[in-house]
Amino acid sequence: MSNDSAPRMCLSAEKHDERVLDVVLHYFGCLRASEHQEFFANLPQRSKRRVVEEKLRIRRLISYFEARPKTEGGESLKELKASVATWRAFHQRRDPGQSQAWPLADRMDDSVDFDVKASMIYFKKFRPYTVPEIDNVFPNQKLSVRDLLSDNAKKNPLMQPCDDDTVRYFHFPANNMVWIEEAIARYYHEQRPPNENTMSQFRPQEKSKTEMLLSPEFWEGQQQGDKHSEVHARSMRPLCETISIDTLSTESAPKNLVLFMPYLHWETDRGRTKSAEVIKEISKMRFSSLGEVVEQVTANENVRSGQPQVPNQDTLHFLPSSYNTTKAPLADRRQALGKLLRNAARLFEAMDSHMDEKLMLEYLHANPPLQPRRTLDQSYYGALKSTQARDRDQVVYRATTPTPHVCMKRTTSDKCPDCHKDIKKVPRLVMVDQLWMWILDEKTIITSFPRRWGKNRADPSAVHKSLRTRLKTARHDEIRSAFDLALIVVDQCSRVFFDRAKTIGRHPNLIDIFADAIRGVTYKQTAAFDQFLTYTQLAAKEYNSREKAKTSATQNTLLNINPEGNLLKEVKDILDELHILTRLKIQQQIVAESFVKHIRHSLLPKITISHLSQPSTDFQLGIPEDNIILGSGRSRDRRRVEQDNAKWTLSRAENLLDGIKGRIRELTTLEEAAKGTSAALKDLLTLKQQQSGIFEAREAVKQATETLKQGRSIMLFTVVTIIFLPLSFISSIFGMNTKEFNDGLMNLREQFSYMFPISIAIICTSFIMAFSSSEFLSSFSTLMWAIISYPAHVTTTWILTKTGLFTLSRELAARANALQDRDRKATTLMKANVMRERYEQKARQAMENDMSIEMVENRNRLSVPLDVERGDSRGSQARLYYSPRV
Repeated sequence: MSNDSAPRMCLSAEKHDERVLDVVLHYFGCLRASEHQEFFANLPQRSKRRVVEEKLRIRRLISYFEARPKTEGGESLKELKASVATWRAFHQRRDPGQSQAWPLADRMDDSVDFDVKASMIYFKKFRPYTVPEIDNVFPNQKLSVRDLLSDNAKKNPLMQPCDDDTVRYFHFPANNMVWIEEAIARYYHEQRPPNENTMSQFRPQEKSKTEMLLSPEFWEGQQQGDKHSEVHARSMRPLCETISIDTLSTESAPKNLVLFMPYLHWETDRGRTKSAEVIKEISKMRFSSLGEVVEQVTANENVRSGQPQVPNQDTLHFLPSSYNTTKAPLADRRQALGKLLRNAARLFEAMDSHMDEKLMLEYLHANPPLQPRRTLDQSYYGALKSTQARDRDQVVYRATTPTPHVCMKRTTSDKCPDCHKDIKKVPRLVMVDQLWMWILDEKTIITSFPRRWGKNRADPSAVHKSLRTRLKTARHDEIRSAFDLALIVVDQCSRVFFDRAKTIGRHPNLIDIFADAIRGVTYKQTAAFDQFLTYTQLAAKEYNSREKAKTSATQNTLLNINPEGNLLKEVKDILDELHILTRLKIQQQIVAESFVKHIRHSLLPKITISHLSQPSTDFQLGIPEDNIILGSGRSRDRRRVEQDNAKWTLSRAENLLDGIKGRIRELTTLEEAAKGTSAALKDLLTLKQQQSGIFEAREAVKQATETLKQGRSIMLFTVVTIIFLPLSFISSIFGMNTKEFNDGLMNLREQFSYMFPISIAIICTSFIMAFSSSEFLSSFSTLMWAIISYPAHVTTTWILTKTGLFTLSRELAARANALQDRDRKATTLMKANVMRERYEQKARQAMENDMSIEMVENRNRLSVPLDVERGDSRGSQARLYYSPRV
C-alpha cells in the first residue's frame, strides 16, 4: 500500500489541513511560526479562545519556571533556551519572535481550581444533551473547578434546577475532599460545613442537608489513616449506603446514595517516582525555614504581577567568534539536535506535571486532605513508610522493564536486537485508585477519581476517557435513570485490565502478564525437575563407579537449592499480588452487591402490582414478569414505562455483578495455577533434601569404614610402640656418652638436668601454640602478617592501577561473568530440551509398543474360531481365550 493511503492528521509530516482533529494541537505542533497568524484569523471564536487560553497557560508556566530557576522546570527551561540558541547558530536560523503579545493580565486567576477542569455530561429524555453555555459538545463538555464551585447560581450548572427527565453527571479528576464538600454544598445552595468535627453534637433538626449528607459515618469517619500516618495510607473504606437528608422524619426510600469503591489502574514508574518526590518535598515544606517561605512568596508575587525576571536571549548561549557555523560538523549538529529534543522533552514533562504539583501543594495537607494515588503494595501495606522496593518487585514492573544484558553492538553500524527490543519498554506499575460517587435526588451524579500523573491531556487509557467513549456510543434509550449511568461508571472502573479490547498504547495487559509469569516459573520448575532427575541418575552411576571427582561435582549441583529458592520466591510474589488483586475484587463485589440492593429497594416501590393474582416473578430481579398494572389511560402507560425501565436497570445491575464474579474467577484460576507451581517447587525442594540425606548417609557409611580402617592401623602402631618403646628407651640410656657407661665428659645426673627441662619447655610451648585461643597470640600473629604484607600489597596495587591492569581485569571479569551467565542459560536450555525430547521419545515408543501389541491381539482375535472366542474348549486341541485390549 502506498503512503498516500495512510491517514493524515495532526503531528503528521504531510499536509493535513483538511483533517485537523484538534485545533490547539495543530496550531502548536504542526504549523510553522510564520503560519500562525493566518490560521488563527480563520478560526471560529470558540477555537480562538482555546488557542489564546493555551498561549496564556504556556506563558504563565514559563514565567513560573523563570521565577524559580533552581527547580527542575526552571533548569529545564534554561537548558532548552541554550540548546535552541546553539541549534539556531549551527543552522543560521533567527529567532522568529512572538507573533502576537498576549498580556498576562488577561488571566485573572492563578489558582489550581482554575486550571483543573471538571467534566459534565447531560442526558435529557433518555438522549445525550449538549449544554449550550458550555464549550465543546457531548460528552466532552468541561468547565473549571472554580466555576463549578462558585456561588453564582446563574452560571454554575450544579446550582441550577434539574428537570425530571434530565440526568446530570459531574466528575472531579482527583480525590479531593474539599472539592466534594464544596460541590455538595453548592448543590443544596448551602455553605460548606465547618472543618471542626462538631456536627455530631447538634440535633438532627439543626443540621443542614449538606451536613446530613456529609455526616461522619458517611464521610470523614470512613477515612483510613490520619494526619500522623503516611500519606499513602489515606483512603476511604469500601462503602455503599443510602442517606436520608430529612431532618424531621425517617425516609423509607432515601433518594441519596454514597459509594466508595477501590479499583485498579496503572502508572509509569517515572510518574510514580515524580509524584513520590513531590509528596516528599511538600511534606518538607511544612517545616521550612522563614527564608525559604519568603523566597517562595516572592516568586509567587513575581508570577502574579506578570513581571518575571526574563534573562536576555543573547546571554543564554554564545559561540566563539572564530567558530565558523557554516562548516559545523555533522556530528556536532546531530549532538545539538539531540540535546535540544532531550531538553524539550524534559520541559514538556515539567509543564505537563505542573498542574498536579500545584494540586498537591495546595490540598495535600489541607483539612480535609487530598488522597493521592497508591500503588498495589501501598494499598495493602499502608503502615510501611516506604514501599519502593516492593513496588519495583511487581510482576507488571518486571515484565515491562528492560532486562540487563551485554550489548552485542561493537561498531556504530551494528544493531543489538536486545537494545532494539528494550527501547520500546516503559516500566509500569499497578495502582489502586478510588471511585467516590454520590447520587443526589436520583437525578444528579457526582464522582471523583484520579488520573495518571502528568496526564492533563487526552489519555486513551484513562477511565473517564473510556467512560465518555462508552456513553458516546450508547443507544438513545440506554440511560433511562441516574442508576443506569451510575452502573456504567462502576462497570468501567471495575473492568480496567479485564477488557481485552481496550489495551491501548502502553496500557498493560494484566491477565496475560500474570499468566506469562506463571508459565515462565512453571517451565523453569519443570526444567529444574528434569535436571534433578538427570543428576540423580548420574550420581547413582558415579557412586557405583566410585569416581570421586565427578561425584563431588554432581553432589554440589544436587545440594544447591538457590535456583529453586529463587523460583519459590518469585512464585510467592505472584501469589501475594494475586491475593491483593482478588481481595480488591471481592471488595468491589461487596460494594456492587450493596449498590444493586439499594437500587432494587429504590425502584420496586414505583411499580404497582395487582393483589388479585399471583403472577410468576423473576427471582434474580425481584419484580413481576407479567403482572397486572392497575389504572387506565396515561397512568397505566406511565406505570408500564416505569416497570420496563426498572426491569432494564435491574437487568443491567445483574450484568454488573456477573461481570465482577467472572473477573474474580479469572484471578482465582491464576492463583490456583500459581499454587500448583508453588507446591511442585516445594516437592522438588523436599526431594533435594531427601537426596542430601542420602548423600549424608553414604558419607557417614564411608566415614565409618575409613574410621574402622584407621582404628585398626592405630591399633597396630600402638602394639608396635608398646613392644619397642621400652627397648628403645633402655638402648638410648645405655648408648649415652656418660662417665658411668662410656667415659664421657658429663655424668648421667648432669645430662638429665639439661634434657628434661628443655623437653618440658618445648612440649609446653607446642601445646600452648596448638590448643590456645588467646587473643594476644592471634593479635601478635595478625600484626606480624600485616607488617610483612603491607609493602607487598601497596606495591602490587600501585603497579596494577598505574599500568591499567586493574581496569582491564575488572572488564575481563565482567565479560567472563556475562559469558558464564550466557553459557549457563544456553547449556541449561539445551539440557532441558534434550531431556524433554528423550522423555517424549520414550513416550512415543511406549505408545507404539502398546499400539503394536493391540494390533497383534486384534489380529489373533480375528483368527480364533467363534467357539474358542466364547471360551469353548471343544475341538481337536485346547485353545487359549483371547480378548482385545481396551
